[in-house]
Amino acid sequence: MTDQRAELLDGSPGNTSPATSIAALTASIATWAGFVLMCLGMFMAILDIQVVVTSLPTIQEAIDISPDQASWVQTSYLIAEIIAIPLTGRLTHALTLRWLFVAALALFTLASAGCAGSSDFATLVGFRTLQGFAGGVLIPAVFSAVFLLFPTRLHPAATTLAGVMAVLAPTLGPTVGGWITETYSWRWLFLINVGPGLVTAGAAAFLLPRGRLRLSELTNLDTTSLALLIVSLASLEIGLKDAPKQGWLSLHSASLFVLSGVTGSWFLVRTRSSIAPVVQLSALRRPALAVGCALSFCFGAGLYGSVYLMPVHLAYVRHHEAFDIGLVMLVTGCTQLVTAPMAGVLSSR
Repeated sequence: MTDQRAELLDGSPGNTSPATSIAALTASIATWAGFVLMCLGMFMAILDIQVVVTSLPTIQEAIDISPDQASWVQTSYLIAEIIAIPLTGRLTHALTLRWLFVAALALFTLASAGCAGSSDFATLVGFRTLQGFAGGVLIPAVFSAVFLLFPTRLHPAATTLAGVMAVLAPTLGPTVGGWITETYSWRWLFLINVGPGLVTAGAAAFLLPRGRLRLSELTNLDTTSLALLIVSLASLEIGLKDAPKQGWLSLHSASLFVLSGVTGSWFLVRTRSSIAPVVQLSALRRPALAVGCALSFCFGAGLYGSVYLMPVHLAYVRHHEAFDIGLVMLVTGCTQLVTAPMAGVLSSR
């Protein structure tokens, strides 16, 4: 574990210098401060999903689009996010944890400014896609940082901090989004990211451990596998989005699901024989990791699925105002926030 941590942080395999050995045993104030900044970046990425979902009707009216088009404001973000997540490991090797986080947060901040300045549907969706890709890097990078920055004895504390921030964002998101929309305008849903994003990115560049770039890691990337992964995930999400309206057995939905299955299967076959795979699927041979991934999938589907669907239902079916939707979501979120710290205590036992 120490060698792997050194390789990802310093960019050189097997770096076991005295400084690295000391860092493996202790965590400095600067390391904790850098990790808190990473958690803040993750908080912004998750919050941006929730603050927008409560205000979709307002955005729809402002730029004069249909409800189906308005759903693409969220879908484009989520598609880009799920594509970016598998790439985070390779990007960490190439850019180091420090510069990957800084670059992703800078892109997220610039895309937020672009969303705020958008005046038409295409521009807004384009910048939301960039936002989603950057957010998809920020979220897994934080949980990787737990293992890269801290010794084993500090993992429960660091995981608890990251978990609380991950739960706090969807808890506050609908309420904050509703209040901003009713008090100011929908553009401020994105402008609130600009100031904190610039400050956080600048501070993280000084506080996170320095390392050597290994851009050669990107030259041998299996671009064919990456393209297959993108097509598979994007077609699956679009199919799930359109199926309730088009029909689950319609030609449109069936074509998307078949395309997703074919390209996904091709991706799995190619990845097994690839010298530099996009995703290290061989790691799933470890039963503990495979079970953990399955449980994480179930947890994510339950948590983020309900948090996404409930505001949409309250807005388009119950016709609640944005701030009222936030108050409804705040009730369930507070319970999650109270119980989240217990996970860190129990996980170490």
